[in-house]
Amino acid sequence: MTVTSHIRPALRRMLVGASVLTAICTTAHGAGSVAVWPNKVIKLIIPFPPGQTSSDVFGRALAEKLGPALGQTVVVENRPGAGGTVGADQVAKAPADGYTLLLAANGTITIAPSVYGAKMPFDPQKDLQPVSLFALVPYMLVAPPSVTATTAQEFISLAKAQPGILNFVSSGNGTTPHLCGEWFKRQAGIDIMHVPYKGGSVATADLLAGRVHLYCAGGPSTFGYLKSGKLRALGLTSAKRSPVLPNIPTLAEQGVRGMDDINSWVGVFAPAKTPAPVVQRLYAEIAKIMATPEMRELVAGQAAEPMALTPVQFAARIKEETAHWSRVVETIGVSIN
Repeated sequence: MTVTSHIRPALRRMLVGASVLTAICTTAHGAGSVAVWPNKVIKLIIPFPPGQTSSDVFGRALAEKLGPALGQTVVVENRPGAGGTVGADQVAKAPADGYTLLLAANGTITIAPSVYGAKMPFDPQKDLQPVSLFALVPYMLVAPPSVTATTAQEFISLAKAQPGILNFVSSGNGTTPHLCGEWFKRQAGIDIMHVPYKGGSVATADLLAGRVHLYCAGGPSTFGYLKSGKLRALGLTSAKRSPVLPNIPTLAEQGVRGMDDINSWVGVFAPAKTPAPVVQRLYAEIAKIMATPEMRELVAGQAAEPMALTPVQFAARIKEETAHWSRVVETIGVSIN
């Protein structure tokens, strides 16, 4: 037997031992990192301008409550641009350590991939970890008093009587209001023109002035105007009436089919591969916050419905909804490529 044959088994045992020791140390380090999380400031990225959306209202309220619950400061950073994809992309590419979070709406997560196509800078289902759904925001068709219709069916009759004359507005090409308006146009069999704006506030201003005729909008952006009578709700684009807007009928109730699953939601995300214990801790704290009377009142004040889903439930909803919007986008032919 040669010297080399003696050395090889010993060397093999030494290498195996070193590998095991490395694995143990690595695991211990990872577990220790999770155990002490959080030990520094957490950033909550909101991919919209400050003060202009329900996402910003919800995000700031959540940060204020989540910080004390975690024993650390949670700071809000607004990173607007490209329908929310700029801020979301920043989180998707951030370290998966639980210190960079995202509060985003479904337009960015489930609609943008189909609308932007190859221009989408990240894959929401692969690059982001769902933490918790936060609130469900009902969408509705609204019109100014200058439009004589008081129901969706009356608007359809007006549009059919003067094809190509009436219009609908949106907060931009490829946004939820745009897709909602196009889908309503298709399902109702009417000819109305799309007028895109750069943001919901500008679209709402022209709607209030009576310069445009119809807007498929989220409750928060129109709630106050509905109460004051400056705008009129023609119908909800959901399967059932909203508990915060119980007097507004759905389009399905009015005989308009295929308009019962268009709404918005706001949810919290972390970068993909964020440690499961961190994700579960975040979900647990957010669920507690959402159950408080103060937070439920704030959400209801934005014409939204508090709703917490587990990370697994939230991921399943995102997968299903992404497939749904992909079919809608393909059918109506909307693209920003």
